[in-house]
Amino acid sequence: MIEDRENEVNNAVTGEEVKEEAPLSKRELRELRKEERKKAKEAKDKRDVEHVFKPGFIVMYCLFVALLVFTMIQSAFILKLIQGETNLGIQSFIEYREYMASKEAEELEGASQGLIENGEQVQIVTDPHFSLEQAASVYDPNKPTLSIVEIAEEVSPATVSIYLTTLNEAREHTTVGAGSGFIITNDGYIVTNAHVVTAEHDGIFVGVPGFEENFEATLVGADERTDIAVLKIEPFVDDGVAVLFETVVLGDSDLLQNGELAVAIGNPLGTFEGTVTAGVISGTNRSINSNGYMMTLIQTDASVNTGNSGGPLINSFGEVVGVINSKIATAEGVGFAIPINSIRSVIESIIQHGYVADRPYLGVTVREVGGDYFLGSTEGVFIYELEPDGPGERAGLRIGDQIVEIDGVSIEHSDDIIVVRDASSVGDELIFSIIRDGVEMDISLIVGDSREGY
Repeated sequence: MIEDRENEVNNAVTGEEVKEEAPLSKRELRELRKEERKKAKEAKDKRDVEHVFKPGFIVMYCLFVALLVFTMIQSAFILKLIQGETNLGIQSFIEYREYMASKEAEELEGASQGLIENGEQVQIVTDPHFSLEQAASVYDPNKPTLSIVEIAEEVSPATVSIYLTTLNEAREHTTVGAGSGFIITNDGYIVTNAHVVTAEHDGIFVGVPGFEENFEATLVGADERTDIAVLKIEPFVDDGVAVLFETVVLGDSDLLQNGELAVAIGNPLGTFEGTVTAGVISGTNRSINSNGYMMTLIQTDASVNTGNSGGPLINSFGEVVGVINSKIATAEGVGFAIPINSIRSVIESIIQHGYVADRPYLGVTVREVGGDYFLGSTEGVFIYELEPDGPGERAGLRIGDQIVEIDGVSIEHSDDIIVVRDASSVGDELIFSIIRDGVEMDISLIVGDSREGY
């Protein structure tokens, strides 16, 4: 029996004499076996833990020692770097940074030659040294290209401020209008806009840089069609010697290019004399209807404000290429100037005669009527006003006549008449095809001289 065998073994180990004992009950036997299995399991778990823990502990210990050694070596190396006791000291580190910076610069320079994107070369468009003044300036081997500062120094002494005044009850001059202009002769002829000086006034006074007192000016003549006027001031006399004025140099407006540098000098708001603004030529052939006259103007984004009218528009060489005359009030950076080439003869004629001579003149003012102008209105171009004893009235035209054609050219808009007129010469015969009271008829008109309009 199992119980007997276990007793024999125990007795043999202890050396005790085997004694017979009462057999164990089944219940005691189960408890004994259960206890034996528990002890056997505890012994096995202990052996497993010892088997796993021992190599893991060894690995962790080795890692700790390695980390400690690495930290010590690193600390020693950093100390040597600080003390400069190694080839990789602070000086070497600085040299390394300089090397990396130069390498990046070389890479950037190489990239500026072009990048490859989707198989195509793409140019880098940034430029850290870009200057609008330099980029917009044009080059002429026979002329020095000026900076904006040099342009201002060159032209400002000949750029004037113009003031219109009226007399109050105390017979004192009160300023009622202001503008700008520029001196073209050293004896005092000044170019400005007609609209600056033709308003109602009792006197015109001109402020010239370098002179404390304003000069009283005389209106030589004004031309509404080109919006050009000429004033005259007398040179200042010092001890019996006339002090001549500084003058501008006129350039060639036909050579202007879009994007070229443009500088404006004037008296904005009638307050800020000698103000200099800069931009570019935005367009060179802008057609605008001004007071019934088609004008081809220069467009610029140089700042233009009330009071700038009549001032010079200047190119890269310090030459006046235009006369500032307007801006679009509802937009920023949209100003206009009259090309100097288109008014050279006008300026000369005004100085010579006081008006523009030998220019075609019809003496007819028209109004364009739309189909919805009023109930039952007829669409077309109708005569609105006739100059007394002018070419139109002498020809037999009447207010209310509808102009259908002039010399075979269909008249659908008022601008069409301007084109025909400007293409004719003084003394030419033009055939007006009109409708009067529902009847079509032709009337011959002899083109007159613009001096009749003065």
